[in-house]
Amino acid sequence: MAKKLISEILSEASKIEERSGRVEFLKKHDCPALRDILRINFDDDIVSALPSGEPPYRKDDAPKGYEYKSLHREFKQLGRFFKGPLARQVSDLKRESMFISLLESLNVEEAELLVLSKDKQLKYRGITKKLVSDVWPNLIKK
Repeated sequence: MAKKLISEILSEASKIEERSGRVEFLKKHDCPALRDILRINFDDDIVSALPSGEPPYRKDDAPKGYEYKSLHREFKQLGRFFKGPLARQVSDLKRESMFISLLESLNVEEAELLVLSKDKQLKYRGITKKLVSDVWPNLIKK
């Protein structure tokens, strides 16, 4: 069975009524990509090196499970899109081009999730900074 997309994990977690159930569900589906997306969204130390908002890009029309890339495989390159040593190695134009290329290769839901988390606008019912800190105590610095 293929891994759930990060968007599927967060969507399913947001439907769980009990907070303790959400905590257990997130722990069960723990992976580096999920932690990175949540840290990007909730950690004030993570600052986007990209313009805010959704860039113009061609949304991937492949059905779920047939997308070219997923956040599970591509999370390591996310550092280039946020202020820090990796971002300084790339020009603004190249960074934006790389981001658009990544968005175009992801499932539509994951692409939207990445844009929202970059702008700290991720909204899933019950998925809060406090909940994320309870699941992964050392994940969010600020």
